[in-house]
This record gives sequence, structure tokens and C-alpha cells, in this order.
Amino acid sequence: MKSYKKALLLLTCCVLAAISLISCEWDTSPEFDHPLYVTYTVSASESTFEGPDQLLVDILAWIRDNHKVYDVQIDYSTGKASEFVKTDAEAVKKYEEFAPKFKAYLEQEVTAKLKRGDYKPEDSDEANVTVRATFHVYASRTQGEDGNLRYEEVKFSYP
Repeated sequence: MKSYKKALLLLTCCVLAAISLISCEWDTSPEFDHPLYVTYTVSASESTFEGPDQLLVDILAWIRDNHKVYDVQIDYSTGKASEFVKTDAEAVKKYEEFAPKFKAYLEQEVTAKLKRGDYKPEDSDEANVTVRATFHVYASRTQGEDGNLRYEEVKFSYP
């Protein structure tokens, strides 16, 4: 029985020694470089809105269909804004395409629909619908410092 206890004790010690050796960090090789990505968003959002609910739903659907959210692979180390100059410039260019397109949508398409009476309540004799809204149009970078690239407040009112 004593030899059985000695063998069990020896086996337990060997297992504990193996676990402690395995848990040590023996690998001193440098870390494998993983690609880094930066997320950009060019979009708009509503800040205040007074008007028909369906109009807001339609405007938000247009924003969802036309906004841009994308990732760019880029190597950066500190996250300072100077490391993102090229990709930030590309995002600003996309913003400069999106912002006028959004403003034109509000001024032309939304105004035309309101003039036609598309958003007039069915049980109302009122000919005109009043709309007061403020939207934020922006370009931003999620990672790094100074991620707010462009920002503009757009006000829309009808009539």
C-alpha cells in the first residue's frame, strides 16, 4: 500500500510540475503583425423633428440607403491624427459628395412630396403640413485622435 501512495504522490508531483512549466511564457519571438483597420462613417442624423412621422421614416430610410460606413486597412501605431491624413482626406471627399446630395434631397424631393400633399393626414382638412427639422451631416473616424472630420447642421422647414 505504501508503494501505491508513493507512486500516486510522484504522479501528482509530475503533473503539477508539468502544468507549472507549460504555463510559463517561453516564446520570446516578436508578435505577428495583424492588419489594423480604421472605420469611417459619412452620414446624417436627425436632431430635432416636428412634422409627419412618415416623413421622418422616409428621410431616415434615404439616409440609410445613401450613407457610407467602411473600413480601411492602415498601419498606425500611436493613433495621432497625422497617421490618418490620406484616409481622412478620402473620407472628407466622400462627405463633400454626400452633404450636397442630402441637402438636394431635402430641398427638391421632400419639398415636392410635401407640395403634392403626400404627407397630409387623411382625416385633416388642412392643406399644408408644417415641418421643422434639424439634421447633422458628418464624416468621422472611429479609431485614433481627432476623429470628427467634418460636421454641419442642416435646417429644413416647410412651408
